[in-house]
Amino acid sequence: MSDGHEKREFERYENLPVEEPIMARFQIRSDTQETGSDDWDSANLLNISVGGTFFCSKKDLGIGTLLDLKIDLPKSTSTINCVGEVIRIEQFEPTSVFTNAIKFIDIGEQEKEMINATVENFLEYNITHF
Repeated sequence: MSDGHEKREFERYENLPVEEPIMARFQIRSDTQETGSDDWDSANLLNISVGGTFFCSKKDLGIGTLLDLKIDLPKSTSTINCVGEVIRIEQFEPTSVFTNAIKFIDIGEQEKEMINATVENFLEYNITHF
């Protein structure tokens, strides 16, 4: 039975505003892959927290797959470079769209602070404007 409290470890922001989307580029991490590879896919993030993110893709990335991620936060000139692990996938039938839940497994403290500040700004904006 739920006590009504958030069970997530980190506060997150869902349903990110269309006028300020958070874009990410991702590629499957490979030890044999060149570091400077240009083979990146793009996605609009559906939610984000210090612990991870959630987005749709046209590929089944596979549970346990490691991804190199480049996340561009609104109103920031910095790009967050981190590594995430696919922890959950769902396919929307009959389309070929997959939702991917990603857990950050290698992310710096400064990058965590940038994400946290972005989440807090989105939450504060919603409280004061709606």
